[in-house]
Amino acid sequence: VTYKTCTIFGPNNQDFRPQCAITVDQNKTALTWSFCRVPTDAVIFYSTVRKGGYWTLNSGSTQGGTMIWIHGNRFAQNGFNSVPSILNTNTVQLVDGYSVYDCEMHNDKITNTQLTCYAPILSEGYYQIRVYVNGYLIPLYQYYDSKQASFTPMLSHTPIITSITPQSGTPQSLIKLAGSFKTACYSRDVDGCAQDNNPLISRIYVGGHLCNVIDPISGATYTTANDTALICFFEDNEVGLFNITMLVTNEYGRSLARSNLYRISADENLYMFQSYAVISSVTPNTGSTQGGTMLNINGNYFST
Repeated sequence: VTYKTCTIFGPNNQDFRPQCAITVDQNKTALTWSFCRVPTDAVIFYSTVRKGGYWTLNSGSTQGGTMIWIHGNRFAQNGFNSVPSILNTNTVQLVDGYSVYDCEMHNDKITNTQLTCYAPILSEGYYQIRVYVNGYLIPLYQYYDSKQASFTPMLSHTPIITSITPQSGTPQSLIKLAGSFKTACYSRDVDGCAQDNNPLISRIYVGGHLCNVIDPISGATYTTANDTALICFFEDNEVGLFNITMLVTNEYGRSLARSNLYRISADENLYMFQSYAVISSVTPNTGSTQGGTMLNINGNYFST
């Protein structure tokens, strides 16, 4: 039986395995059915951008970072393997016409009935979710309803940073962010933020370094944090040029920064925040006009 004519909606098929009618009557009504031999018999029921959410919750950030939950059956269960292989692997792609984008797998939450992945940066639009199991593409006839397995990135579902104050400073300094963060929650311990369906500001990054909303000593925030303004502490000692991003859970993903926040460095790279070293003293402050005077420069945040 050719697998190109299969369906998962045949009779007595509670597991939604691909089937095909092998005999029909004169009215083309199926009389007997057979299971199809297919490259993969995995099936997709629906996708969502919230844990336990409905398929109608399918919108997310245009800047990537939105976790997509894909529910189905007979996915490959990932296991550690020191030798690269397509066996026991799942791959998710987002397709818009002829454009195909990889969705980064989040293997910690993968089971034989559930896949999770992080959406990449995408333009606003409608993207069909396509899944490969052990290297084989799940055909659309093995979807319960392909319209229920899609992703729609939207600016309205993207956290936005509109202001950074200051835009330069020393490492280990406080930075104020303003914008539309889509949530005032920064910890599950905050009233009204304990449930998984409450979006949470999970991380703020200055480059690859954390910017913490909570003072680790006092356990309190540096100022009152809400969905439009907060202050975070740049924790690292590195001096350099950095971009600032925020990650919000559920559908909101990674933030977008207003274009006026970007600056151009001397080597023509874009950045939002510059950290610099501090010079506190130079001794001696006089010396020979012919050179050779040894200077002692004291300060902080020098490179080692």
